[in-house]
Amino acid sequence: RSTRCNQSSCITIASQIITKDFPMKKVKFGQTTKLLLIEEETLFSQGDEGSDAYMIVSGRMNVFVDKKRVGSMTDGEVFGELALLLNQRRSATIVTTTPTELIQITKDDLNRIIDSASEETKKMIMQLCEALSKREEFQKVPFSVDDLMKNLEPENELITKLAKQIFHRLDNSTAHIE
Repeated sequence: RSTRCNQSSCITIASQIITKDFPMKKVKFGQTTKLLLIEEETLFSQGDEGSDAYMIVSGRMNVFVDKKRVGSMTDGEVFGELALLLNQRRSATIVTTTPTELIQITKDDLNRIIDSASEETKKMIMQLCEALSKREEFQKVPFSVDDLMKNLEPENELITKLAKQIFHRLDNSTAHIE
């Protein structure tokens, strides 16, 4: 059973209520770990060590860099992979705007996902991550969306989605320059 309460900021999962007095909860389902967060809860902060990536099952989250809101994420988006793939600290602070359900992706699981890609796609994903992590004024997308899409044709759906999301985030972060 699942209930969401916008004004009182609660969600009900299997008759257990999570309110502002009862923050982030981890729920294990076999090999899958889900995180349940309330509105205005910080998942991690810029500069934190990164040990997991996440996929949003439901909810909405804001992204802050240097305390400035730079974007938002919603259902289906994967994030937190930069810290894992580049062995860096978190590059942003992530805060929920609504009650949010996440699936936790460990570094080993993310590596297995990345290893399922061709060598060329792995290289492209790493180039995108490196460019995105620089956060410089003159970031540049290292290749065209057409080149990426052509390379992703034979890849599995998860790799395709991850690469497209990273490309989109980088492309949006450079849009003010073009």
